[in-house]
Amino acid sequence: MEILASTVAIVNTFGYGRGMDDRLNRQHWLDAGLERLASHGPQGLPIMAIAEPLGVTKGSFYWHFRDQREYAAALLAEWELTRTQHIIDQVERAVDGAAVKLRNLMSVTVAADPRLALAIRSWASTDPLVRKAVKRVDKKRLAYLSGLIAALGWSDDDAATLARWAHGALLGYFILEGPALTEAQIDLILSTLASPNKPPSAQRYRT
Repeated sequence: MEILASTVAIVNTFGYGRGMDDRLNRQHWLDAGLERLASHGPQGLPIMAIAEPLGVTKGSFYWHFRDQREYAAALLAEWELTRTQHIIDQVERAVDGAAVKLRNLMSVTVAADPRLALAIRSWASTDPLVRKAVKRVDKKRLAYLSGLIAALGWSDDDAATLARWAHGALLGYFILEGPALTEAQIDLILSTLASPNKPPSAQRYRT
């Protein structure tokens, strides 16, 4: 859901202040780090590469973080909070009914800026800390998506299978270049998940 990415405002806007003193608050550093990570990947996270656009020195960084490893962990936690938990909370507050929630979730997801998600997943291939965070996020996203699909009438096992398929398809959507999905195309995709009526031959494909 990066794909559970965030509310559209959170995903597509990385706001942070400039010209502030050397004790910028922690959130400024997190916002700036996520933007830098999205645009340059993990190699773009040297302290001064982030401090200079903020108009501060390294002292501001060390006021809030012990070292770059602690900063990386904080960025991953912020990514999980804003690009997963906040989206789930938003969807749950805004509407009633699993079908509408599922549609809203997908609409927010496909509208999201994919750069940060792709950067973090690439980073995870070389860093165990990041890999652990990605697994935790995927587990939370799949659990929520499975719950919505099960609420449409699918069995728990089938809902889990469809959730993994949908999540993987959305990740692939962001990797492949192409036009944005239209509302009609979103409706077409969701119609596959919205009906728990399986064809008689479906049992043959169970393992």
